[in-house]
Amino acid sequence: MTDPDAPDVNDPAQNSAQARTTATGYRSVSYFLPASLHARLKAAWWATRDLVDGAPTLSALVERIFVTEVSRLEQEHNAGAPFPEAPRGAQGHRGSSSEDHRYVAYYLPALLHTRLKAAWWATRSATSPTLSALVERVFVEEASRLEGSHNAGEVFSPAPDSARGVSVAAARRQGEWLRREWETRRGEATTDS
Repeated sequence: MTDPDAPDVNDPAQNSAQARTTATGYRSVSYFLPASLHARLKAAWWATRDLVDGAPTLSALVERIFVTEVSRLEQEHNAGAPFPEAPRGAQGHRGSSSEDHRYVAYYLPALLHTRLKAAWWATRSATSPTLSALVERVFVEEASRLEGSHNAGEVFSPAPDSARGVSVAAARRQGEWLRREWETRRGEATTDS
């Protein structure tokens, strides 16, 4: 009998994941989510981005959410160790599409997405039958936390359509990579690279 949750090992999107990863280890990853949830999380990020617990970019907020969830799942279900990688193509059945759902992409560390996917695969259940269901749950939790901490539990006003953050860490990472790349190309590689 075929496992309905088994991944499609011929999935071309999964075969090219490494090709889409940047030299700094980041790539765009899409999840099938309610558009209203993405807007809610973006509004919470935008309203709190300059606060102590704020994130400089929406992707930085998503990264923090995923690190927290992966660490929690690994601690609770695998003695704090990373889970074995999920099979290629593992996503779970999306089910019927909803008018409110769409694919939303975030620019994340490729290894973090791999860890999240492995943790979901190892702990998947009726409450998280798909990777996107897990992502949806943790996004709702974080939006609610930010709203409760900084907006009396109310949903924040929508972020402007043009809302973009600036990540100092990402700029530094890119600058360091470019410096090493140019040193290598000129034959000036240093021993601390």
